[in-house]
Amino acid sequence: MQPDRHCFVCGRENEHGLRVAFRLEGSQVRATFVPGPGVQGYDGLAHGGVLTAVLDDAMVQCLYQRGINAYTGRIAVRFRRPVVIGARLEVYGELVEERAAFATARAWATTSDGALVVEAESTLIRAPAASTADAPRVR
Repeated sequence: MQPDRHCFVCGRENEHGLRVAFRLEGSQVRATFVPGPGVQGYDGLAHGGVLTAVLDDAMVQCLYQRGINAYTGRIAVRFRRPVVIGARLEVYGELVEERAAFATARAWATTSDGALVVEAESTLIRAPAASTADAPRVR
């Protein structure tokens, strides 16, 4: 499946985007992400919002890579340790549960030495084929 070309996280044609390339490996999605100076928060550290966006995309990709469009209804993120600009992160996502209109997914990122730096869980809403305006709402 071809990702949205202009997505901030995975879009290949977004000149301001991160261009993270997710791939399906068994039951998980996986990507490598190296935060550059343009995503800095505090001096020398990756911005937490950018890390959240990458994990959010990893969770949505769990459905998208299987041909199902979805968007995030709720996300909870836990930051375990700071991420230094230039650190190579391995990003993972996997489905936890699927229901008719919703799914639960989790994602996490580790450094090259295997240290967990950030993790998240989300409720994903399956997008109707016609439009997201008619999609179910998370309560």
